[in-house]
Formats: sequence, structure tokens, C-alpha cells
Amino acid sequence: MSFRTRLQAFVESRQKIQIWYGMGCHNTVTGRVLNVDHDHIDVEAYTHESDGQIHVRRILVPLHLILHIDITTAETEEVDDEAAAAEGTVDRLSPSSMSVIDLPPAPRGYAVRVLSQLNASYSNRFSRMSAGPGGMYFAVDGSVFFVDSAGQLSEYARIRGNSIISGLCFDRKGVLYVATIQGTVYKIDPNKSGRVLTQLDGSLTGGGTFLADICIGARDEVYVSNFPSNTGGIFKVDKLGEYEVLIGGPGHGTQGLLLDQEGFLWCLEHATGEVVKRTLDGRELARVAVAEPESFNFADGYDGNLCIDSLGRLYATAGRSGSVIRVNRDGRSEIFVSGLLNPTGIAFSQDGSLFVLEAGRSRVLRIVALDKADRTASATALS
Repeated sequence: MSFRTRLQAFVESRQKIQIWYGMGCHNTVTGRVLNVDHDHIDVEAYTHESDGQIHVRRILVPLHLILHIDITTAETEEVDDEAAAAEGTVDRLSPSSMSVIDLPPAPRGYAVRVLSQLNASYSNRFSRMSAGPGGMYFAVDGSVFFVDSAGQLSEYARIRGNSIISGLCFDRKGVLYVATIQGTVYKIDPNKSGRVLTQLDGSLTGGGTFLADICIGARDEVYVSNFPSNTGGIFKVDKLGEYEVLIGGPGHGTQGLLLDQEGFLWCLEHATGEVVKRTLDGRELARVAVAEPESFNFADGYDGNLCIDSLGRLYATAGRSGSVIRVNRDGRSEIFVSGLLNPTGIAFSQDGSLFVLEAGRSRVLRIVALDKADRTASATALS
């Protein structure tokens, strides 16, 4: 079902939905879609004002700014959730009490389950995911959270100020590297002692500063992608924090980054919807089509997260289409998981399980092969 067809279905059903939209920052509107035209959707929006009444107004939302759409519950339930959060009775990222619904269809030969259900108040603010010591790590705003194998959640580290984390990755020594959309790269050691490695200037790649992802090389060199719209590129940072532009300019806006076990850099470029295979000095070796650019969110850099299994198959999140796409070694791409709401993070664990951070439903999914032999074959490569 196309995105426009899905919107038209909401018009016919009069289903109340919540729409996330924006360019660089997120806005929400809750209501019912009245009409869909070529460029906009006409929404009958509902807001709870200070006078205690539900106010109705009409909003035109540009189609190209829509990040994702979620089906909401009744107005009274929303008010109760907001009031509880305001009174401090809802933990910042505590498991949500709402029931888990809409589990995506499992790929053939796999099972899908929810590892951890998070607080829905932070829907769509979850960015990258990375495998690390003892489990999975993901970012929300300026914090990094840890989820163990039982789904238990704890805060691992927090960046001071108003920084928004857009990328995270562990090196072989357990040191966590964090990139923020504002251009800062941090190093956080296992003792939680952090320092600024470098401050990157996105204008050097031909655009603004909106860092999107980070990965670590065998010699502790750091690769960071920059993604302001379709202009940007990739920085290479050494141990001392000195950096250079590996690639940059219009059309090089890069979201996901991946360094494979053979020492090649894979980069997802939104302008083409392709993953580009490069040498570590930036030279292009090959291009692999993943999906149409419209399948990816382009209003922020959280989309297009990449990971790879031991068979050399690439996996990418496509937030706008709500899917995880797998690219086989022959270059053929296929939808591996569909029916998701804005998946932003993806990573393999050492036992071969694939974890997906589904931002639109505030949860972490675990996808595991039913055949143990296949599960072993899907062991992770580098983050």
C-alpha cells in the first residue's frame, strides 16, 4: 500500500491518528484526515487547552514533511498520560503500561517479539542503536540507554546541555563514541568518564551541521556522517581529534555508516536511496540500490541505520516506509520486515539476533531465526 493510499484510507475510515512532521525538528498533530491532495493533507486537529476544553482547528500538513503516522487512543487516555508525566509519576523512560499491539509480520523462518516496551511519551525521539557490552544501547535526546537480554532498561550515560545524540558505537575496548547533531563527538570510557574528542563543522562538507551516524575503524579512527538535507558527507577523525573531510558536497548527504570486517566503509546516501561501498580513503567501489529515497525520512538524520550479518547481507532501516530492508550479496534488495512505525536503529547481537529500535511505537524488537544453525550464521560483524 502506497503512502498516499494509506492516507486516503484514514479519510474514509475517519480513524483518529497522530502525525509527526517537521524539518530538522519534530512537530505533532492529533486528529482526523479530512482530505488528501497532491501536496498537503487537511487535518481536523484536536488540542487540549488550558481551559480544559478540546479545541478543534484545521491544519494543512505538507506531505513531504510527514515523518510517520501513528494510530492513537481515546482523548481521555491521552490526557491522563500527559497529566501523569507532568506530575512526575511516569519515569523518563520506564516501560510503558500500554498494551503491545501491531506486532509486525515475522519474516519466514524467524520469530519477532518485543524485548522492551518504552514510554510512549518519547515516541520518535529514539535515534541509533548499537550492540555493546552486555546488550543493546540506544539514544534518546541527550542520553544513552542500555537494554539487557531480559528487556530491563537503565540509563548508561547522559550528555550535558541540549545536545541531541544521533549516532553511537563501541570500540573493541568498550569505549563508547557518541555523535550529536550539533557536531560534537564524545568518548565515554567504561567508567563513564567522558570527554569531547572533536567539534565538527558541517559547512566543510558543503552544508550545515547535522551529524547522523558514527563508526570506528581498526586503528581507532572515527568516521562520522553529516546529513543536512541532501548536502553533506563523511568526516574522518584521528585519535587526537584532528579531522578531515573524506567526501562532501551536494548529493553526498549521508545517513547510516557501517565498517565491515574486510575494512570497507558502507554509506547510505538519501539522495539516491543507495548504499555506497568505499575504501577508507573515500574512494567509491560500488553502489547498491536499497530503496527509493522517499522510503527514508529526510527531515532528520536518524534513518538509514545499517548493519551486516556474517553472510555479508546488509540491513537498513527505512523509517518512512516502516520497514527493514535486506540487501543480499548479489545486490538484490528485499523487504525483510514491514509494518513498522519509523524504525530508526538496528543492530545484531553476538548470538545472531537482530534488534530493531521502533521509534514510532517506543519499543525494542528482537528478531531471531527459528533454526539455530541460521541463528549462528547471522552473528554480528562490526557495529
